[in-house]
Amino acid sequence: MKRFSPPPASLPGVLTRYLVLTVALGALAALGWWFGLTIVMNTGLVLPANAAEQASLAALETLEGRTAATFADAAAGFDPLCRYVLFAGPDSDAVLATNLTGRELEGALRCWHSEPSGRVFYPLFSRRGTLADGSVCLLVYTFSMPYANRVLQGVLPDFQLLGLGVLAGLEVLVVALTTRRTARRLRRESERLQAAADRIRAGDLSGPPFPRGRIRELDAALQAMQTLRRHLADSLQAQWAADQQRAEQIAALTHDLKTPLTVISGHAELLAEEDLPPAARESAEAIRRGADRAGQYLADLRAAAAPGAGQEPAAPVEAAGFAAGRAGVGRALCAAAGLTFEMETDLPAGLRFPAQEGRLARAVDNLLDNAVRHTPAGGTVRLTAALQDGALVFRVRDSGPGFTPEALRKAGRLLYTGDPARHGPHQGLGLYLARRVAEAHGGGLELRNAGGGGAEATLWVPLEGGETA
Repeated sequence: MKRFSPPPASLPGVLTRYLVLTVALGALAALGWWFGLTIVMNTGLVLPANAAEQASLAALETLEGRTAATFADAAAGFDPLCRYVLFAGPDSDAVLATNLTGRELEGALRCWHSEPSGRVFYPLFSRRGTLADGSVCLLVYTFSMPYANRVLQGVLPDFQLLGLGVLAGLEVLVVALTTRRTARRLRRESERLQAAADRIRAGDLSGPPFPRGRIRELDAALQAMQTLRRHLADSLQAQWAADQQRAEQIAALTHDLKTPLTVISGHAELLAEEDLPPAARESAEAIRRGADRAGQYLADLRAAAAPGAGQEPAAPVEAAGFAAGRAGVGRALCAAAGLTFEMETDLPAGLRFPAQEGRLARAVDNLLDNAVRHTPAGGTVRLTAALQDGALVFRVRDSGPGFTPEALRKAGRLLYTGDPARHGPHQGLGLYLARRVAEAHGGGLELRNAGGGGAEATLWVPLEGGETA
């Protein structure tokens, strides 16, 4: 039997319920507080708020016929809640007797002059009684709820302030509990969103669907992420299928072209061995070179289609010797093209670094070949090999027209050949393979236009694990 699941609530509804619940529980807490206060009053633990006023009225009745000389006898029978000041006359400030001190006495004197007592909490009220000799007794009191036990009055805090503190504590507790309850609900929903984002980030595009949310707006976000996840999966599947199809097509093309190229190269070598006129021998040699170059292009295509296939293991490579080999290739390429080759290096002798030497050599040679093909006759190609920030850096700079903005964005992509400024026949493989090789070694390839004209390609690989013999 399918379990019933309530429909998701809206976020405004959740917040409205939070407010209603907080107000309702706050009202119940206040009502309970009032009942508790009533019970405490009924038990006699505290006196009514007008107890001091009643004590003052009772004291006034005992003053009849009294004088200043006999006032002390009457005051001895006053209720302890009764506070008094005996003045010499109705217009005199001379105090004959009092049981007030400090701020209470100051407040009583203000009341004597019909001024506000100056107390925000528990303001003073007063009554006057005239004695037989013309002296006046000022009785002051407040409306408060004192403890019935005199000992408790000196030990415990004021009952009304204590009661208000209890009420405030109850209200704070109510707000804290309802806030915690709503926060936990919102946190659970946000954790669902975070879990969904983590699954997408981890590449989980084909697992079970994301659970539904309990809040409508957050559930909509979850469903949008589920749709995004499905589209990503479909897109990656389509991309993988396209890459697989392209790899198969390239593999089939290279296989079909390998045999005729082998035949052409073999016959060209046979012709070169024959006793031919110089022109014919040169033509045969040109055919052989062209077949070899076409074979290199096929090797590039195979590497682009399956870059991880047939890779040699990394081994220690002597940096200075490696750079010297690349300089030899650069000189040969520049000599054939009528260019000047320059080499600059400061690599220490004996420095070794881990690399797949053949692939890395091919990558740097591709940069040199690319620079030679796009440098006008009489120009210069410079190769720099140096140590920089813990990496071995090879920088190839030419004096050609440089990269166009489009080429800077797209150069290094597979089969990109759309740079009109850097003309010449090329298949868009050299820079692509150089970038792939550099990244496979943990490095990278950067292309830019050098200051003063010309293009500059920088390939670097880290020296992690390198050693000096």
